[in-house]
This record gives sequence, structure tokens and C-alpha cells, in this order.
Amino acid sequence: MNAVVHLGTSSWLFEGWRGVFYPEKVSRTQYLSHYATHFDTVEVNTSFYAIPAPSTLLGWVESVPAGFSFALKFPRIISHEKRLVDCTAETLQFIDALHSLGDLAGPAFLQLPPDFTRQVNGRALAYYLDWLAPRVANFRIAVEVRAQDLMTAAFAGFVAEHNFALVLVDRAGTPDLFETWFSVVKEGAGPDFCFVRWIGDDRNGPQGDRELQTLRDEQLDQWADRIVALCGQGKSFFGYMHNPYEGHSPASVRRLMARLEGRVKLPAWPPPSPNEVQLSLL
Repeated sequence: MNAVVHLGTSSWLFEGWRGVFYPEKVSRTQYLSHYATHFDTVEVNTSFYAIPAPSTLLGWVESVPAGFSFALKFPRIISHEKRLVDCTAETLQFIDALHSLGDLAGPAFLQLPPDFTRQVNGRALAYYLDWLAPRVANFRIAVEVRAQDLMTAAFAGFVAEHNFALVLVDRAGTPDLFETWFSVVKEGAGPDFCFVRWIGDDRNGPQGDRELQTLRDEQLDQWADRIVALCGQGKSFFGYMHNPYEGHSPASVRRLMARLEGRVKLPAWPPPSPNEVQLSLL
């Protein structure tokens, strides 16, 4: 079974991590390359505000080793402003950005606003996903819904039929859709991956991002079991930890990894440098 677990954080650009995750003398321009020595994937929310320029994408690619992946968020002009209508040009431009990342393109995720409902927007959503699927056949795509009437087994099945994943979100006040999604993808159905965002209580939870403040051992234990179950269905796993979950997402990722050691396939990370590979062959 080739299911692999990839875990990272919601970004690498947190100044509060200086001195606790990033060495004091590391410059901001070196944050990504340092981050990539610890984790093999990262969620990119900046693409929600604007599609990264080619020079930016090139800088990212040159900063990380082979095997790393970037999980880009679809731009808001597609999801929130045009609400999936008349956004062909913007979507194709975003797909071009994914192509620019090459093998470093991780799952891209389309987050829909809370007032984007099946009742009002269902036809536009169905049309858009039907149109999108053949154009992103070489990429992993996930869909995050926040309206209650889209948080159903029927919609999860519709997403899976397009070979997309339903984004699972662990967030205060958000329904837990794990069982809904698992019932759809068990026995190998649907896409070959799952996508989770651990957000926690982003309104009343831990403030700051420098240290663990609220340990969520029970939730991490539960998610470790869930990840094992998903991998048992042949699904690779991409999960992204946000600081409000416990207060310092790098430490939270490590705490989850410790619960998974020996139970699932975690990447050997960081990969050896070319010099180390050459020396091993001598």
C-alpha cells in the first residue's frame, strides 16, 4: 500500500516563530528553506488574495528540496467574488500556476464562503466542478464547504465522483465531516488522498503562535486513529495545522507525528542532500 502521510502548517511566514522555530539569525527570505528541513508540505493561503507571480513561484521551487509540496488555495475572485460564475480566465490562470510548480504542486483547495449554499448556488457549483474536473486531471483538488446544506453524504459523493476530496476541517463551531467522508471513500472509492485543516478555536482559542498553550491530546489521538484508518483505505493524507489549534503549529505537527510513528508511512524527511547521496555511493 502506497498511502503516505504528509503533515505541515498553514504557512511558513510567522514572525512569532523566530527564536522558537526559526533561528534568530535566519532572515525572512530564508524562512521557507528552513521550514522545508522540518516538514514536507505547507498550506498556502496567500494565493487566496492573488495568484503568485511566476518569479514568486520560481523562488519557492528553488527554496525547497524535491518531494516537498505546496497546497495552494483557490483565489477569492473565483470562490467569493465571482462565486464560480464567469471565472474561466481566472481559473485557467490558477491552473497555470499549479503547472509552474510541477511536481511540487500539492493538493489545491477551493474554499467556498458560508453563504454559498446548495439551495442558492448548487447549479453553479455543479457546473463549475463538472467543467473543472477534466482540466485538473493531473492535480489533486479538494473542496471545502461551509454551508450546512452542502455538508451531506450526497455532496461528498458528488465530490468524490469528480475525483476531488472533501476538505475536513477541525474548527470550533464547524460540523465534523469525517464519518461522512469516510463512508464515501471506504473500500478505495474516490480520490487517492484526503485533506484536513486543523484550525481549532480561531476566535477564542490560544493567542499568539510561539508556544503550546492548549494541549488537545484527545483530539490528536482521535486524528491519529482516523489517519491510520484512511491510510488503510489506500488514501494518502495531507494535513495542515493552524496556530490556534494548540498555540504553536510546528509543535502540534510533531505531537501528531509522534502518535503516527510506526503506524503509517511518513516520508523520510528531510531528504539527503546531493552531496550526502554521492558520499553514500562511494
